[in-house]
Amino acid sequence: MRSFVLGAAGLATAATLSACTTTAAPQAAPSATAARPPAAGAAKLGGTAAGSGESPAPTAAEKSGGTTAAGRARPAVSDLSELERLGIDLNEGVLIDVADDGVDRYLQVGRGGVDFTGTTRTDSTMMSLKAAPVREKNRVLIQPPFWNEEVGAGHCVADTSGAALRLEACRSGRAAQVWTIVPAGDSGQFELHGKYGVIRVEDGKITTGGSGRTGLQTIPFAS
Repeated sequence: MRSFVLGAAGLATAATLSACTTTAAPQAAPSATAARPPAAGAAKLGGTAAGSGESPAPTAAEKSGGTTAAGRARPAVSDLSELERLGIDLNEGVLIDVADDGVDRYLQVGRGGVDFTGTTRTDSTMMSLKAAPVREKNRVLIQPPFWNEEVGAGHCVADTSGAALRLEACRSGRAAQVWTIVPAGDSGQFELHGKYGVIRVEDGKITTGGSGRTGLQTIPFAS
């Protein structure tokens, strides 16, 4: 391309000399919208930068693959509006309690895993339900605030194929860390469905069989 452009410039110059013109060709007025001054030789070829053989400066959209920052797709975040309307507490410290059993049985981080062994308000029983980074509705991450005070990915409660759950570093795309909250009526009670099925609790322990209570509720930690 560079040799072709220089040849064109030479032909233009030869044509100018053969015409024996005594009056110099007028310089083209610079474009008001030009991003930079025209390259040398542009005036001889009609005053356009295209005659210089150079491509126009790439736009911001071209540099980013044809998509501007404003046009990029938003990150996936689960829609929790239904849960908010039902009174399920989100994005704050809560106790996750077994509903209607007449006993305080809170989800708790312990040495043997995460189970419904908590009976009081402590750092180990304070949980927080936050929207999961997926497009399906009513999907949450369970993040104990006490284990998420430091900078980093934080910690999430993950489902397991056994009984007790597990606390582990949050990792995007890990299905075991994404929980589905299934409302049980309009009272704010719900079922918690994980990768391995619905959570059932019997005598403060998560069970793997068909027995146990499935109804849960959130209680504001500060109440």
